[in-house]
Amino acid sequence: MPKGVIAIVGTTGVGKSELGIQLAKALHGEVINGDSMQVYKGLDIITNKMPMEEREGIPHHLMDFLEPHQEYRVTEFTEDAIKIIKDIHSRDRVPVIVGGTHYYIQSLLWKNSLIKSYDGDCDNDSEDDEILNSETDVLYKRLQEVDPIMANKWHWNDRRKIRRSLQIYLQTGKRHSDWIKEQHLPDEKVSSLRFPLTCIFWLYADPKVLDKRLDKRVDNMIKMGLFEELKYLRNKVKNDISYGGNVNYTRGIFQAIGFKEFEAYLNALEETPHLDDKVIATRRYSRKQIRWIRNKLLLKCQESNLNDADTNCKKYSLTDLLTRLELKALEKWNQDVRDVATTIAKEFLDKGTGPDPKSLSSEANELLDPVIDTDTFDNLKTWTKYQCDLCKIFNDNSPVVINGLANWNQHLQSKWHRSNVKLKKDMDINWGGQFPPWFKERKKKKLAS
Repeated sequence: MPKGVIAIVGTTGVGKSELGIQLAKALHGEVINGDSMQVYKGLDIITNKMPMEEREGIPHHLMDFLEPHQEYRVTEFTEDAIKIIKDIHSRDRVPVIVGGTHYYIQSLLWKNSLIKSYDGDCDNDSEDDEILNSETDVLYKRLQEVDPIMANKWHWNDRRKIRRSLQIYLQTGKRHSDWIKEQHLPDEKVSSLRFPLTCIFWLYADPKVLDKRLDKRVDNMIKMGLFEELKYLRNKVKNDISYGGNVNYTRGIFQAIGFKEFEAYLNALEETPHLDDKVIATRRYSRKQIRWIRNKLLLKCQESNLNDADTNCKKYSLTDLLTRLELKALEKWNQDVRDVATTIAKEFLDKGTGPDPKSLSSEANELLDPVIDTDTFDNLKTWTKYQCDLCKIFNDNSPVVINGLANWNQHLQSKWHRSNVKLKKDMDINWGGQFPPWFKERKKKKLAS
């Protein structure tokens, strides 16, 4: 039987680090960090690292080894993590991958899920840098010229994604959409598991419960010295030539939630900021992670199981186990999470079997039904942008652009859109199509705050 790998995924603040340590203790394992922000030295508060005294002597790999100005590509992470997994296996121990950055986990656990780094000679690096550092509208026009399929997928203000697609083309000579097309050819479409005996735990908490925990997390981060840590790094950026004197919030450690949200505070240093921006950003990030797991990770797990059936892999009834452990009451963690996960992991590593993940609860049955992968080449070719003219009225007349039919239908059912429909109807009937006084007053207060 091949040696096993345990992975833990889940949204921000749900308890991945705690479960990682508990499983590592029970399974004679070692933790491999899968969070792109925790690879940086120091900055323990903003990146939410598990304190040393709470790691209970469990080794943690790929953590605290980069300077804040250094970048760490997903391809580098994958190569480093594979080497560490081999080393852990050679010592008859179990690697426990704990991830907050889900594309790190995907690239590590599944083959053919990455666009490999370009290792050829790059004689036009300076020219490429000049293009990639252009204004967002210039980048988007350039992407429209070289890769209209990807340009149609991204919002024209989504600088990070536009820049990434353009960078792939400039560095590899091949369009981003062509890479995706190749990965979805019949021979490559099903990305097989890199490690045949892989057990993935998805920690999930009800959003209302999680929101309360995230609120407390922000309060605790501030008490522990969040602002001091932010000020320290900001001063280092200004004074250290390695950083170039500027902050780019789309690169390196500066992507961590907190830097951008408290920019105004760090500039003024005159008053204690409200916590609303930080809390809202953290909540939004957690929602985004849940959607990512459903849209990407679950679909790949399903494809992997189908692939194993096609190759008549009969040695294990399950070569991939994905389970959701619901956190209805955090105080019952040991009973509902630790003990259940430990039992499942031990059986899986010993026999390659385990319970049907969907059988664990009705919620699990619903959540573990993956939606269509929106990154398949066929979907990209027919991708459509939708613009909501109604919501534009209530968005300072700025375009409200929705990518894809599924997202458009979701937007039409959203609370914001439905509220705007009612408000517009009221404006037309009672206010001659103009904004009512109370709406104008609310907008003034919002701008003032």
